[in-house]
Amino acid sequence: MPRREAILDPTGLVGASRSATLAPRVSDLAGIRLGLLDNAKANAARVLQTLAEQLRAQHHVGEVRTFTKSYFGTPVEEDRAQEIAQSCDAVIAGVGD
Repeated sequence: MPRREAILDPTGLVGASRSATLAPRVSDLAGIRLGLLDNAKANAARVLQTLAEQLRAQHHVGEVRTFTKSYFGTPVEEDRAQEIAQSCDAVIAGVGD
């Protein structure tokens, strides 16, 4: 039997419970409140802003709000995640480099 490798959680949240329920999909982008989550790495903001411009032009997305993580190597803070969830209908997380 092959040996199984341990999987390490790089977030530092050992033993933290996480919900496995996915958010419902948005059926139409027109008029939605879109959140952009910038991971604070180089070029993430540029990619997200370009994507937002395209979504506005092609799908008539409504308000767009940008949020930036405090550090790219850690999960978004819980209070910030709650703020995003309450103020946006959909969110795109961007990873730069």
